[in-house]
Amino acid sequence: MSKWKVVKLGDVCELIARGITPKYVDSGIKVINQKCIRNFNIEYTVARNTDKNNKYNKEKFLKENDILINSTGTGTLGRVAFFKGNKKEVLVDSHVTIVRPNKEIIPSFLAYYLHLNENVLVGLGRGATNQQELNKSDLVRLKIQLPDLKTQEKIGNLLLKYYESIKNNNRRIEILEQTAEEIYKEWFVRMRFPGYKNTKSDQGIPGGWEVKKLGSLINISSSKRVYSSDYVESGVPFYRSKEVIQLSNGETISDMLYISNEKYRKFKEKFGAPQKNDILLTSVGTIGVPMLVRNNNPFYFKDGNLTWIQSSSNAKLANYLYYWLKSGAGQQQILSSTIGTSQSALTIENLKRVKVIIPEDTVLSRFNHLLSDIIESINNFTTQNQNLIRQRDLLLPRLMNGTIEVK
Repeated sequence: MSKWKVVKLGDVCELIARGITPKYVDSGIKVINQKCIRNFNIEYTVARNTDKNNKYNKEKFLKENDILINSTGTGTLGRVAFFKGNKKEVLVDSHVTIVRPNKEIIPSFLAYYLHLNENVLVGLGRGATNQQELNKSDLVRLKIQLPDLKTQEKIGNLLLKYYESIKNNNRRIEILEQTAEEIYKEWFVRMRFPGYKNTKSDQGIPGGWEVKKLGSLINISSSKRVYSSDYVESGVPFYRSKEVIQLSNGETISDMLYISNEKYRKFKEKFGAPQKNDILLTSVGTIGVPMLVRNNNPFYFKDGNLTWIQSSSNAKLANYLYYWLKSGAGQQQILSSTIGTSQSALTIENLKRVKVIIPEDTVLSRFNHLLSDIIESINNFTTQNQNLIRQRDLLLPRLMNGTIEVK
């Protein structure tokens, strides 16, 4: 077993620095911003460009194996990405910190180490709640545990295997979700559902279809109050809007909260708990993000911030409602039903009054049947990822405390 030593991040890096303040233009040098850094990846599709004629410090251009850390803002602070050098002339903006490892550390090991400790980076944030900053001085002093270079390389390669498996599953999930959304659009936006040519419409509504209030179709409620003092170290997962948005986006929950098994059982016995095919909908602040409950694994959720659509009572309707909520028409209906200005909210009563077009039963059944295999595949890949993430997140601490040794 190699001996691990504690070092400061600044001792194993040749550069820790924020990026540039860009002047954005339509084309030029690619600039990575906070939105680009998600799930250890760099999403270049949301990057912007800065004028290539401007002069920039050479050290601010990214090099292969640079590590990027979001360093401004609540919600994005602490996210880590690993730059593999597959793009030429890439910069980051001033809200992102470049961490450039020196020869004392294997870059992939440091990248995964920081990624698995994003909650520690978040904890270093300073300033107002809505504008946290991760300062260079705090990053330089951040203590990390370091084995010898050979062990670092083995650990980095091992974690890479987990990362690639998770990444591949996420890519499959994304393709399946896109397929399901495209089927929904084809049938219910373009209105080319089976038999549409022989179906007469009245004011744009096909015969046999109905416009109904959501509250007349399904029960809509929320949870019982859970206080921060009820959180425990382990038990039943507890979701707030943040976690629901992360799950809806296919992300890993960055900092899981739990309530006790006993408290969960009491809530479930007396008031019920979310089941497979229910939908949770964010209802305060960021409004209208739906999450379809894909299995019966126990969890509970925050009252007020999330609304519970109990669509498991009508599983055939659940998939349709989920993709309707994600659609442009659904989002427009939801946002037009919100109240408040400084802090928008969607009340249960307003959600109950939202109107939705419900297809006739044959079309609804065929849609549900067509999507069932897609949904099942998404569920399987999601479960695989949850297991991989659980194994991965247990791996590094066990290596560090000597429980196991990397081969």
